[in-house]
Amino acid sequence: MSNENPGPNINISSFRDYILLGVAIVTTVAGIIFWIQNVGDERIERVEHEIELIRSNIDKIKDNNNEILRIIGRLEGKLDNLK
Repeated sequence: MSNENPGPNINISSFRDYILLGVAIVTTVAGIIFWIQNVGDERIERVEHEIELIRSNIDKIKDNNNEILRIIGRLEGKLDNLK
């Protein structure tokens, strides 16, 4: 009688199931990370677009203010000439 230690009895199908479980977990985590990044990207793009709209509105307001100041200057000059 020999005392051979055959080692743990690892069934091939259970080993394969553990490997598939590990791959499924890694895939799930990667999918969640990708989804979170995409959601964040959409929000960032929306905010950047809104910032651009605000900047263009500010530029228009500056142009309008310059025109208003020019008109006020002309009116003041005309009023000074009337005095």
